[in-house]
Amino acid sequence: MKSVRAYARASLKFEGSTVLLFRALIVMALAALPAAAQQAGSVAVGDDGFALSDDGRSRLHLGVTAGAGFDTNPYTTPLADGEFGGDVVVRVRPYLEINAPGSTVSFDGKAQLDYGFLPGLVNPETRSFLLYQSLLSADLELNRGGMFTFAVGDAVSFNTDPGVAVLGTLLSRVRNTLRAGVGFRPGGGTLTTRLGYNFDFTKFVDLQGNPGGLIASGALDSMQHNLQLRADYRFLPKTGVFAALNAGWQSYPFTTGQGQAFPVGVNVGVQGNLLPRLAFLLSVGYSNPLVVDNAGNITTATLIGAVGQAELQWKPLDQTTLAGGFRRTFDPVALYQFVGDNRVYARFGQVLGQFELGLQAGYSALQFGDEVTDQQLTDRQTGRFDQHIDSTVSLDFHVLKWLSLGLRNSTDYRITNASVTGTSTNLGFVRNETLVVASARY
Repeated sequence: MKSVRAYARASLKFEGSTVLLFRALIVMALAALPAAAQQAGSVAVGDDGFALSDDGRSRLHLGVTAGAGFDTNPYTTPLADGEFGGDVVVRVRPYLEINAPGSTVSFDGKAQLDYGFLPGLVNPETRSFLLYQSLLSADLELNRGGMFTFAVGDAVSFNTDPGVAVLGTLLSRVRNTLRAGVGFRPGGGTLTTRLGYNFDFTKFVDLQGNPGGLIASGALDSMQHNLQLRADYRFLPKTGVFAALNAGWQSYPFTTGQGQAFPVGVNVGVQGNLLPRLAFLLSVGYSNPLVVDNAGNITTATLIGAVGQAELQWKPLDQTTLAGGFRRTFDPVALYQFVGDNRVYARFGQVLGQFELGLQAGYSALQFGDEVTDQQLTDRQTGRFDQHIDSTVSLDFHVLKWLSLGLRNSTDYRITNASVTGTSTNLGFVRNETLVVASARY
Protein backbone atom coordinates (compact mmCIF):
# COMPACT_ATOMS: atom_id res chain seq x y z
CA MET A 1 0.00 0.00 0.00
CA LYS A 2 3.01 2.31 -0.12
CA SER A 3 2.01 3.49 -3.58
CA VAL A 4 -1.48 4.29 -2.28
CA ARG A 5 -0.14 6.75 0.27
CA ALA A 6 2.22 8.32 -2.28
CA TYR A 7 -0.69 8.72 -4.65
CA ALA A 8 -2.72 10.46 -1.95
CA ARG A 9 -0.04 13.06 -1.28
CA ALA A 10 0.55 13.73 -4.98
CA SER A 11 -3.18 14.00 -5.66
CA LEU A 12 -3.57 16.72 -3.07
CA LYS A 13 -0.64 18.66 -4.50
CA PHE A 14 -1.91 18.41 -8.08
CA GLU A 15 -5.46 19.33 -7.13
CA GLY A 16 -4.37 22.69 -5.76
CA SER A 17 -3.01 23.78 -9.15
CA THR A 18 -6.11 22.48 -10.91
CA VAL A 19 -8.46 24.50 -8.69
CA LEU A 20 -6.42 27.65 -9.22
CA LEU A 21 -6.60 27.11 -12.96
CA PHE A 22 -10.36 26.68 -12.72
CA ARG A 23 -10.80 29.89 -10.76
CA ALA A 24 -8.74 31.99 -13.16
CA LEU A 25 -10.45 30.70 -16.31
CA ILE A 26 -13.97 30.93 -14.85
CA VAL A 27 -13.36 34.57 -13.91
CA MET A 28 -12.20 35.32 -17.46
CA ALA A 29 -15.24 33.55 -18.93
CA LEU A 30 -17.63 35.52 -16.73
CA ALA A 31 -15.93 38.79 -17.62
CA ALA A 32 -16.30 38.09 -21.34
CA LEU A 33 -19.84 36.74 -21.18
CA PRO A 34 -21.91 39.95 -21.50
CA ALA A 35 -20.39 40.59 -24.93
CA ALA A 36 -21.40 37.10 -26.05
CA ALA A 37 -25.00 37.24 -24.83
CA GLN A 38 -27.23 38.11 -27.77
CA GLN A 39 -30.78 39.29 -28.39
CA ALA A 40 -32.44 36.52 -30.40
CA GLY A 41 -36.18 36.92 -29.92
CA SER A 42 -38.40 36.22 -26.95
CA VAL A 43 -38.34 32.80 -25.31
CA ALA A 44 -39.73 31.26 -22.17
CA VAL A 45 -37.20 31.72 -19.38
CA GLY A 46 -36.93 29.23 -16.53
CA ASP A 47 -36.53 30.37 -12.93
CA ASP A 48 -33.37 28.39 -12.20
CA GLY A 49 -29.87 29.75 -12.48
CA PHE A 50 -28.60 33.31 -12.28
CA ALA A 51 -29.52 35.63 -15.16
CA LEU A 52 -26.50 37.14 -16.92
CA SER A 53 -28.34 39.19 -19.54
CA ASP A 54 -31.30 41.57 -19.60
CA ASP A 55 -33.53 39.13 -21.49
CA GLY A 56 -32.73 36.28 -19.09
CA ARG A 57 -31.57 33.90 -21.81
CA SER A 58 -27.96 33.83 -20.63
CA ARG A 59 -27.70 32.05 -17.30
CA LEU A 60 -25.19 30.74 -14.79
CA HIS A 61 -25.98 27.38 -13.16
CA LEU A 62 -24.36 25.98 -10.03
CA GLY A 63 -24.65 22.38 -8.90
CA VAL A 64 -23.16 19.72 -6.69
CA THR A 65 -23.55 15.97 -6.32
CA ALA A 66 -22.31 14.32 -3.14
CA GLY A 67 -22.31 10.63 -2.33
CA ALA A 68 -21.09 8.08 0.19
CA GLY A 69 -20.88 4.32 -0.12
CA PHE A 70 -18.48 1.45 -0.77
CA ASP A 71 -15.91 0.88 -3.53
CA THR A 72 -14.63 -2.69 -3.82
CA ASN A 73 -11.49 -1.80 -5.78
CA PRO A 74 -10.76 1.95 -6.01
CA TYR A 75 -7.26 1.36 -7.42
CA THR A 76 -8.39 -1.31 -9.95
CA THR A 77 -5.91 -3.81 -8.50
CA PRO A 78 -5.66 -6.98 -10.64
CA LEU A 79 -7.67 -9.90 -9.29
CA ALA A 80 -4.59 -12.13 -9.53
CA ASP A 81 -2.83 -10.03 -6.87
CA GLY A 82 -5.27 -11.32 -4.26
CA GLU A 83 -5.09 -7.93 -2.51
CA PHE A 84 -8.34 -6.53 -1.12
CA GLY A 85 -8.41 -2.75 -1.28
CA GLY A 86 -12.14 -2.11 -0.89
CA ASP A 87 -13.31 0.57 1.51
CA VAL A 88 -15.86 3.21 2.30
CA VAL A 89 -15.68 6.12 -0.15
CA VAL A 90 -17.01 9.69 -0.12
CA ARG A 91 -17.26 11.61 -3.40
CA VAL A 92 -18.16 15.23 -4.15
CA ARG A 93 -18.70 16.68 -7.63
CA PRO A 94 -19.30 20.45 -7.77
CA TYR A 95 -19.82 22.06 -11.17
CA LEU A 96 -20.59 25.35 -12.86
CA GLU A 97 -22.28 25.90 -16.24
CA ILE A 98 -22.75 29.00 -18.35
CA ASN A 99 -25.25 29.02 -21.20
CA ALA A 100 -25.60 32.05 -23.45
CA PRO A 101 -27.64 31.15 -26.55
CA GLY A 102 -27.92 33.57 -29.42
CA SER A 103 -28.34 33.66 -33.17
CA THR A 104 -25.29 35.91 -33.65
CA VAL A 105 -23.05 34.60 -30.87
CA SER A 106 -23.65 31.67 -28.54
CA PHE A 107 -21.45 30.47 -25.69
CA ASP A 108 -21.42 27.35 -23.51
CA GLY A 109 -18.96 26.76 -20.69
CA LYS A 110 -18.53 24.21 -17.92
CA ALA A 111 -16.20 23.63 -14.98
CA GLN A 112 -16.39 20.41 -12.97
CA LEU A 113 -14.37 18.71 -10.25
CA ASP A 114 -14.83 15.10 -9.11
CA TYR A 115 -13.13 14.60 -5.76
CA GLY A 116 -13.06 11.54 -3.50
CA PHE A 117 -11.96 10.55 -0.04
CA LEU A 118 -11.23 7.08 1.32
CA PRO A 119 -11.42 7.34 5.15
CA GLY A 120 -9.81 3.91 5.66
CA LEU A 121 -12.55 2.48 7.86
CA VAL A 122 -11.99 -1.10 6.66
CA ASN A 123 -8.23 -0.86 6.16
CA PRO A 124 -6.37 2.22 7.47
CA GLU A 125 -3.74 1.83 4.70
CA THR A 126 -6.34 2.66 2.04
CA ARG A 127 -6.88 6.12 3.56
CA SER A 128 -6.23 8.73 0.86
CA PHE A 129 -7.61 11.58 -1.20
CA LEU A 130 -8.38 10.96 -4.87
CA LEU A 131 -8.84 13.47 -7.68
CA TYR A 132 -10.86 11.32 -10.07
CA GLN A 133 -11.37 13.92 -12.77
CA SER A 134 -11.73 17.60 -13.52
CA LEU A 135 -13.02 19.38 -16.58
CA LEU A 136 -12.98 22.89 -17.94
CA SER A 137 -14.56 23.51 -21.34
CA ALA A 138 -15.77 26.45 -23.42
CA ASP A 139 -17.47 26.56 -26.83
CA LEU A 140 -18.26 29.61 -28.93
CA GLU A 141 -20.39 29.60 -32.09
CA LEU A 142 -20.99 32.47 -34.51
CA ASN A 143 -24.08 32.89 -36.70
CA ARG A 144 -25.87 29.77 -35.43
CA GLY A 145 -28.70 28.95 -37.81
CA GLY A 146 -27.23 31.06 -40.63
CA MET A 147 -25.86 30.01 -44.01
CA PHE A 148 -22.26 30.19 -42.77
CA THR A 149 -21.33 29.24 -39.20
CA PHE A 150 -18.07 29.20 -37.29
CA ALA A 151 -17.36 27.40 -34.03
CA VAL A 152 -14.34 27.17 -31.76
CA GLY A 153 -13.88 25.47 -28.42
CA ASP A 154 -11.39 24.06 -25.98
CA ALA A 155 -11.52 21.52 -23.17
CA VAL A 156 -8.96 20.77 -20.47
CA SER A 157 -9.45 17.66 -18.37
CA PHE A 158 -7.69 15.60 -15.73
CA ASN A 159 -8.61 11.92 -15.41
CA THR A 160 -7.49 9.01 -13.26
CA ASP A 161 -8.50 5.55 -14.46
CA PRO A 162 -6.94 2.29 -15.72
CA GLY A 163 -6.79 3.53 -19.32
CA VAL A 164 -7.64 1.63 -22.50
CA ALA A 165 -4.57 -0.62 -22.33
CA VAL A 166 -4.90 -1.85 -18.74
CA LEU A 167 -1.48 -2.25 -17.08
CA GLY A 168 -2.49 -3.12 -13.50
CA THR A 169 -2.37 0.40 -12.07
CA LEU A 170 -4.26 3.68 -12.19
CA LEU A 171 -3.00 6.19 -14.76
CA SER A 172 -3.42 9.95 -14.38
CA ARG A 173 -3.34 12.26 -17.35
CA VAL A 174 -3.96 15.86 -18.40
CA ARG A 175 -5.63 16.28 -21.77
CA ASN A 176 -6.28 19.39 -23.83
CA THR A 177 -8.53 19.33 -26.89
CA LEU A 178 -8.78 22.36 -29.16
CA ARG A 179 -11.53 22.25 -31.80
CA ALA A 180 -12.62 24.58 -34.58
CA GLY A 181 -14.99 24.27 -37.50
CA VAL A 182 -16.95 25.98 -40.23
CA GLY A 183 -20.36 25.07 -41.59
CA PHE A 184 -22.26 25.82 -44.79
CA ARG A 185 -26.03 25.42 -45.03
CA PRO A 186 -27.52 26.90 -48.22
CA GLY A 187 -31.23 27.45 -48.77
CA GLY A 188 -33.49 25.95 -46.14
CA GLY A 189 -30.91 23.57 -44.72
CA THR A 190 -31.67 20.49 -46.82
CA LEU A 191 -27.93 20.16 -47.41
CA THR A 192 -25.41 20.89 -44.66
CA THR A 193 -21.63 20.59 -44.84
CA ARG A 194 -19.13 20.93 -42.01
CA LEU A 195 -15.34 21.04 -41.90
CA GLY A 196 -13.73 20.57 -38.50
CA TYR A 197 -10.25 20.43 -36.99
CA ASN A 198 -9.17 18.97 -33.64
CA PHE A 199 -5.83 19.22 -31.88
CA ASP A 200 -5.49 16.81 -28.98
CA PHE A 201 -2.55 16.72 -26.57
CA THR A 202 -2.35 14.19 -23.70
CA LYS A 203 0.30 14.27 -20.98
CA PHE A 204 0.48 11.56 -18.31
CA VAL A 205 1.41 12.48 -14.73
CA ASP A 206 3.26 10.07 -12.43
CA LEU A 207 1.26 10.21 -9.19
CA GLN A 208 1.62 6.72 -7.76
CA GLY A 209 4.63 4.98 -9.28
CA ASN A 210 4.20 3.81 -12.84
CA PRO A 211 4.93 0.44 -14.45
CA GLY A 212 8.46 0.25 -15.77
CA GLY A 213 9.04 4.00 -15.89
CA LEU A 214 6.70 4.43 -18.85
CA ILE A 215 5.32 7.77 -17.68
CA ALA A 216 8.74 9.24 -16.92
CA SER A 217 9.96 8.18 -20.37
CA GLY A 218 7.00 9.85 -22.10
CA ALA A 219 5.92 6.62 -23.80
CA LEU A 220 2.25 7.33 -23.06
CA ASP A 221 2.17 11.00 -24.08
CA SER A 222 0.60 11.70 -27.46
CA MET A 223 -0.32 14.51 -29.83
CA GLN A 224 -2.95 14.25 -32.56
CA HIS A 225 -4.18 16.49 -35.37
CA ASN A 226 -7.43 15.51 -37.07
CA LEU A 227 -9.51 16.90 -39.95
CA GLN A 228 -13.15 15.90 -40.55
CA LEU A 229 -15.44 16.73 -43.47
CA ARG A 230 -19.10 15.77 -43.23
CA ALA A 231 -22.12 16.39 -45.49
CA ASP A 232 -25.75 15.75 -44.49
CA TYR A 233 -28.66 15.67 -46.92
CA ARG A 234 -32.19 15.62 -45.50
CA PHE A 235 -34.67 13.97 -47.89
CA LEU A 236 -37.50 13.78 -45.32
CA PRO A 237 -38.36 16.24 -42.54
CA LYS A 238 -36.76 14.00 -39.90
CA THR A 239 -34.59 11.64 -41.95
CA GLY A 240 -31.39 12.14 -43.91
CA VAL A 241 -28.22 10.57 -45.26
CA PHE A 242 -24.64 11.57 -44.48
CA ALA A 243 -21.07 10.99 -45.61
CA ALA A 244 -17.97 11.70 -43.52
CA LEU A 245 -14.23 11.71 -44.23
CA ASN A 246 -11.46 12.07 -41.67
CA ALA A 247 -7.68 12.08 -41.70
CA GLY A 248 -5.15 12.72 -38.97
CA TRP A 249 -1.63 12.49 -37.62
CA GLN A 250 -0.79 11.03 -34.21
CA SER A 251 2.72 11.26 -32.79
CA TYR A 252 4.46 10.57 -29.50
CA PRO A 253 6.70 13.62 -29.10
CA PHE A 254 8.65 12.54 -26.00
CA THR A 255 9.71 9.06 -27.10
CA THR A 256 11.30 7.53 -30.19
CA GLY A 257 10.12 3.94 -29.85
CA GLN A 258 6.50 4.23 -30.98
CA GLY A 259 6.63 5.54 -34.52
CA GLN A 260 3.67 7.57 -35.79
CA ALA A 261 0.13 7.02 -37.02
CA PHE A 262 -1.85 8.64 -39.83
CA PRO A 263 -5.44 7.49 -39.17
CA VAL A 264 -7.89 7.74 -42.06
CA GLY A 265 -11.55 6.82 -42.35
CA VAL A 266 -14.72 7.15 -44.37
CA ASN A 267 -18.32 6.59 -43.27
CA VAL A 268 -21.69 6.79 -45.00
CA GLY A 269 -25.03 6.33 -43.34
CA VAL A 270 -28.63 7.22 -42.80
CA GLN A 271 -30.36 8.43 -39.65
CA GLY A 272 -33.76 9.73 -38.65
CA ASN A 273 -37.21 8.52 -37.67
CA LEU A 274 -38.79 5.27 -38.85
CA LEU A 275 -41.93 6.11 -36.84
CA PRO A 276 -42.85 9.08 -34.64
CA ARG A 277 -41.49 7.24 -31.58
CA LEU A 278 -38.80 5.13 -33.26
CA ALA A 279 -35.47 6.62 -34.42
CA PHE A 280 -32.46 4.90 -35.93
CA LEU A 281 -28.86 5.30 -37.05
CA LEU A 282 -27.07 3.06 -39.55
CA SER A 283 -23.57 3.67 -40.89
CA VAL A 284 -20.81 1.65 -42.58
CA GLY A 285 -17.28 2.56 -43.52
CA TYR A 286 -13.56 1.88 -43.40
CA SER A 287 -10.95 2.99 -40.87
CA ASN A 288 -7.23 2.35 -40.61
CA PRO A 289 -4.81 3.87 -38.06
CA LEU A 290 -1.97 3.57 -40.65
CA VAL A 291 0.76 3.04 -38.07
CA VAL A 292 4.25 3.72 -39.45
CA ASP A 293 7.25 2.35 -37.54
CA ASN A 294 10.65 4.03 -37.27
CA ALA A 295 11.86 2.20 -40.38
CA GLY A 296 9.03 3.69 -42.46
CA ASN A 297 6.97 0.51 -42.73
CA ILE A 298 3.15 0.67 -42.53
CA THR A 299 2.51 -2.02 -39.92
CA THR A 300 -1.28 -1.95 -40.28
CA ALA A 301 -1.41 -2.17 -44.08
CA THR A 302 -3.24 -5.51 -43.97
CA LEU A 303 -5.76 -4.51 -41.28
CA ILE A 304 -9.37 -5.27 -42.22
CA GLY A 305 -10.75 -1.96 -41.06
CA ALA A 306 -14.48 -2.36 -41.63
CA VAL A 307 -16.31 -0.09 -39.17
CA GLY A 308 -19.86 1.08 -38.59
CA GLN A 309 -22.69 1.61 -36.16
CA ALA A 310 -26.31 0.54 -35.85
CA GLU A 311 -28.61 1.98 -33.18
CA LEU A 312 -32.34 2.07 -32.42
CA GLN A 313 -34.05 4.50 -30.06
CA TRP A 314 -37.63 3.76 -29.03
CA LYS A 315 -39.95 5.82 -26.87
CA PRO A 316 -43.02 3.61 -26.35
CA LEU A 317 -44.46 6.02 -23.75
CA ASP A 318 -43.76 9.64 -22.90
CA GLN A 319 -41.98 8.56 -19.70
CA THR A 320 -40.10 5.56 -21.14
CA THR A 321 -36.95 5.48 -23.29
CA LEU A 322 -35.16 2.46 -24.76
CA ALA A 323 -32.00 2.42 -26.89
CA GLY A 324 -29.46 -0.12 -28.02
CA GLY A 325 -26.89 -0.73 -30.69
CA PHE A 326 -23.52 -1.93 -31.94
CA ARG A 327 -20.41 0.09 -32.84
CA ARG A 328 -17.07 -0.96 -34.33
CA THR A 329 -14.04 1.37 -34.42
CA PHE A 330 -10.24 1.35 -34.90
CA ASP A 331 -7.93 3.94 -33.35
CA PRO A 332 -4.20 4.39 -32.73
CA VAL A 333 -3.27 4.00 -29.06
CA ALA A 334 -0.12 4.45 -26.99
CA LEU A 335 2.01 1.33 -26.35
CA TYR A 336 0.21 -0.67 -29.06
CA GLN A 337 -0.20 -0.23 -32.81
CA PHE A 338 -3.95 0.25 -32.46
CA VAL A 339 -7.05 -0.87 -30.60
CA GLY A 340 -10.19 -2.16 -32.30
CA ASP A 341 -13.41 -1.86 -30.29
CA ASN A 342 -16.46 -4.00 -31.03
CA ARG A 343 -19.11 -2.73 -28.60
CA VAL A 344 -22.70 -3.70 -27.88
CA TYR A 345 -24.65 -1.33 -25.63
CA ALA A 346 -28.13 -0.65 -24.25
CA ARG A 347 -29.88 2.10 -22.28
CA PHE A 348 -33.22 2.29 -20.46
CA GLY A 349 -34.92 5.23 -18.76
CA GLN A 350 -38.21 5.38 -16.88
CA VAL A 351 -39.94 8.20 -15.02
CA LEU A 352 -42.59 7.32 -12.45
CA GLY A 353 -43.94 10.45 -10.80
CA GLN A 354 -41.06 11.87 -8.78
CA PHE A 355 -38.91 8.76 -9.32
CA GLU A 356 -36.49 8.33 -12.22
CA LEU A 357 -34.79 5.02 -13.06
CA GLY A 358 -31.83 4.71 -15.39
CA LEU A 359 -30.02 1.60 -16.63
CA GLN A 360 -27.11 1.34 -19.05
CA ALA A 361 -24.78 -1.52 -19.88
CA GLY A 362 -22.18 -2.37 -22.47
CA TYR A 363 -19.84 -5.10 -23.62
CA SER A 364 -16.65 -4.43 -25.60
CA ALA A 365 -14.36 -6.90 -27.33
CA LEU A 366 -10.99 -5.10 -27.60
CA GLN A 367 -8.45 -6.23 -30.19
CA PHE A 368 -4.94 -4.81 -29.71
CA GLY A 369 -2.17 -4.56 -32.27
CA ASP A 370 1.43 -5.50 -31.43
CA GLU A 371 3.25 -3.88 -28.52
CA VAL A 372 5.53 -1.12 -29.83
CA THR A 373 7.51 -0.17 -26.72
CA ASP A 374 11.23 -0.66 -26.13
CA GLN A 375 10.43 -2.92 -23.17
CA GLN A 376 8.09 -5.87 -22.95
CA LEU A 377 5.07 -4.91 -20.83
CA THR A 378 3.07 -8.13 -20.89
CA ASP A 379 3.41 -11.73 -22.00
CA ARG A 380 1.21 -10.84 -25.00
CA GLN A 381 3.40 -8.75 -27.28
CA THR A 382 1.10 -9.91 -30.07
CA GLY A 383 -2.47 -11.13 -29.94
CA ARG A 384 -3.69 -9.30 -26.84
CA PHE A 385 -7.47 -9.55 -26.50
CA ASP A 386 -9.58 -7.93 -23.76
CA GLN A 387 -13.25 -8.05 -22.85
CA HIS A 388 -14.79 -5.13 -21.00
CA ILE A 389 -18.17 -5.23 -19.27
CA ASP A 390 -19.59 -2.08 -17.71
CA SER A 391 -22.96 -1.17 -16.22
CA THR A 392 -24.59 1.65 -14.27
CA VAL A 393 -27.90 1.60 -12.39
CA SER A 394 -29.37 4.79 -10.93
CA LEU A 395 -32.57 5.55 -9.03
CA ASP A 396 -33.43 9.18 -8.19
CA PHE A 397 -36.21 10.74 -6.16
CA HIS A 398 -36.85 14.39 -7.04
CA VAL A 399 -37.65 15.96 -3.70
CA LEU A 400 -37.80 19.49 -5.12
CA LYS A 401 -37.17 21.01 -8.51
CA TRP A 402 -33.56 21.68 -7.53
CA LEU A 403 -32.92 18.77 -5.15
CA SER A 404 -32.86 14.99 -5.66
CA LEU A 405 -31.79 11.95 -3.62
CA GLY A 406 -30.74 8.66 -5.13
CA LEU A 407 -28.74 5.47 -5.40
CA ARG A 408 -25.94 4.69 -7.89
CA ASN A 409 -24.23 1.39 -8.64
CA SER A 410 -21.43 1.14 -11.20
CA THR A 411 -19.60 -2.04 -12.22
CA ASP A 412 -16.38 -2.24 -14.26
CA TYR A 413 -15.11 -5.70 -15.22
CA ARG A 414 -12.07 -6.34 -17.42
CA ILE A 415 -11.09 -9.80 -18.70
CA THR A 416 -7.79 -10.15 -20.58
CA ASN A 417 -5.40 -12.78 -21.83
CA ALA A 418 -2.43 -10.56 -20.85
CA SER A 419 -0.28 -10.93 -17.72
CA VAL A 420 2.60 -8.90 -16.32
CA THR A 421 5.87 -9.90 -17.97
CA GLY A 422 7.75 -12.59 -16.06
CA THR A 423 4.88 -13.30 -13.66
CA SER A 424 1.55 -15.08 -13.62
CA THR A 425 -0.29 -11.89 -12.59
CA ASN A 426 -3.18 -11.54 -15.02
CA LEU A 427 -4.18 -7.91 -15.62
CA GLY A 428 -7.95 -8.51 -15.38
CA PHE A 429 -9.85 -6.75 -12.60
CA VAL A 430 -13.34 -6.13 -11.27
CA ARG A 431 -14.60 -3.00 -9.52
CA ASN A 432 -18.01 -2.12 -8.08
CA GLU A 433 -19.00 1.19 -6.50
CA THR A 434 -22.30 1.74 -4.69
CA LEU A 435 -23.22 5.24 -3.52
CA VAL A 436 -26.10 7.01 -1.80
CA VAL A 437 -26.16 10.44 -3.44
CA ALA A 438 -27.75 13.86 -3.11
CA SER A 439 -27.79 16.34 -6.01
CA ALA A 440 -28.62 20.02 -6.03
CA ARG A 441 -28.75 22.35 -9.03
CA TYR A 442 -29.78 25.95 -9.43
